[in-house]
Amino acid sequence: MQDNNHEYEQEYEYDHEYDAISADRLCEASEAVLLAMATLNADGLAHDLKPGEVLGSQYQPACLKEFTREEIVEAAAFLRRLGVLDDA
Repeated sequence: MQDNNHEYEQEYEYDHEYDAISADRLCEASEAVLLAMATLNADGLAHDLKPGEVLGSQYQPACLKEFTREEIVEAAAFLRRLGVLDDA
């Protein structure tokens, strides 16, 4: 099985040096990512954008506004490890 998480993390300059978010915050961010992807899917954009790419863009769902880029990237990586979010 190919590990695309490393490639994805490099693409977004994911920094493992910062303090890890709490489990509760990771769950909240993961829920927001799932809701955001459902919203983007309803708009026909989910397959074209990764969760970290929509932050600060015109396509950013409101559910992501309270999270940092690092939290969203970490949540997306978590969801990919669980097999809930596609690697694409």
